[in-house]
Amino acid sequence: MHHRDKVLIVDDEQAIVELMGLYLKSDYDVIPAYSGQEALDKVKAEKPDIILLDVMMPDMNGYEVCRVLKTSVETQFLPVVMVTALSGKDDRIKGIEVGADEFLGKPVNRLELVTRVKSLLRIKHLQDKVLAERNEAMNYLDIAGFVVFVLDGDMKINLVNRKGNEVLGYDEFELIGHDFVKFLVPEEKCTELQDELTKIISGESEPPEFAEHVVLAKDGKEIPMRWYDVVLMDDDGEITGILRSGEDLSKFE
Repeated sequence: MHHRDKVLIVDDEQAIVELMGLYLKSDYDVIPAYSGQEALDKVKAEKPDIILLDVMMPDMNGYEVCRVLKTSVETQFLPVVMVTALSGKDDRIKGIEVGADEFLGKPVNRLELVTRVKSLLRIKHLQDKVLAERNEAMNYLDIAGFVVFVLDGDMKINLVNRKGNEVLGYDEFELIGHDFVKFLVPEEKCTELQDELTKIISGESEPPEFAEHVVLAKDGKEIPMRWYDVVLMDDDGEITGILRSGEDLSKFE
């Protein structure tokens, strides 16, 4: 059976929800919501593929809903289209600041609506494919028994595999966004390791063959690790971060 994407339409005016639903229902499964809180509840329950979100709503406005979605690891890549009668530059900037992916003016033009939804869903499907391939690669690393971290240019944790969470005692998304050195390395070792990683990220030095240092588990226990670092680069060859794979040495003690 052909998969139909789900479109969550959020507006406190029922007529607008029904009109946009009429434009889209031949190609998508349409989910209505009439308030900001109902929208967040529907996101959890229905797992939509895209959201059309009104800005001016009485209980929780569209900016607040968008901010909640874009600051959650589980929904940060969910496309959000702000649908608004507001046309000021400041209103659009505010939408961009909270993470909106697109904007549509009211009254909604049918062709523009269909085109924007189709375009954003195409991008989402590509992102989903990349994430699925990444997760498959991470599963191989889990099987191999290595702890894996991806750090950005500021040494913030962007990704940690299942084995990493398991060894350190954290829940799935608990480490995301934390500074690797400041959060996981004993204070007396922080400065030295920060200097070493900074030189690697800046391109000043190459990663060593391996490095050994302890990390702190959630319960405060020090776990000795052997680390293998690989620099990550963008399409222009600029260093964007580090992939750190670590072997738990305590199992050999």
